[in-house]
Amino acid sequence: MSGNLINKRLPDKNWTPRRIIFTVLFTAISIGINYLGSFLAGLIAFPLYLDSVMTIAVTALCGLVPGLICAFSSNLLLFIFAHTGIFFSACHLSTALLAWLIFRSERKNHPNESLLSADSFMWAGFLAAISNSIIGDTISAVVYGANTSIPQVDNAVQGIYVVIRSLPIAAYIGGTITNFVDKLVSATICLFVYRVVKRIDTVRSIP
Repeated sequence: MSGNLINKRLPDKNWTPRRIIFTVLFTAISIGINYLGSFLAGLIAFPLYLDSVMTIAVTALCGLVPGLICAFSSNLLLFIFAHTGIFFSACHLSTALLAWLIFRSERKNHPNESLLSADSFMWAGFLAAISNSIIGDTISAVVYGANTSIPQVDNAVQGIYVVIRSLPIAAYIGGTITNFVDKLVSATICLFVYRVVKRIDTVRSIP
């Protein structure tokens, strides 16, 4: 087996020292990016979360456990410093788990392909949007009174509430729309990061 920084087929195998260093550093950087992404989401006018913008990339490149660590640690930072509900970590964890299942299935069904397809990243984003909508909107409505701690998202929910006069339904509608846009953006960014890292690894492996 090759000892490349990023193994072509099995991101959770071949734990060489270089691979361990890459995984630790990439996961740590991605946790920071997720935290900063959430901060950035509070500054733009369009309702987005951007708090799991790198989770799918970590899962694709490093495997399930680093993906779960990235997901939970990102939410833990947000809980400590941005007062985001700790229960929302379930959304982050589902993003990593679903992405891993999709990537694992693709690797099993296409063992001769050296790269994950763009479709697999889009499916990961799509299913994450569904899971985050169901889990996150339920937590938001039941535990936090439809509050997400993201002003733009909360404003969108309040605007929908003015029309339909049902806070739980407004939370589901607003959260679902936001999640689909957010996860599409995140999946696209993760696909770009994944392709760049794999290209760098390919160049470095050329004798």
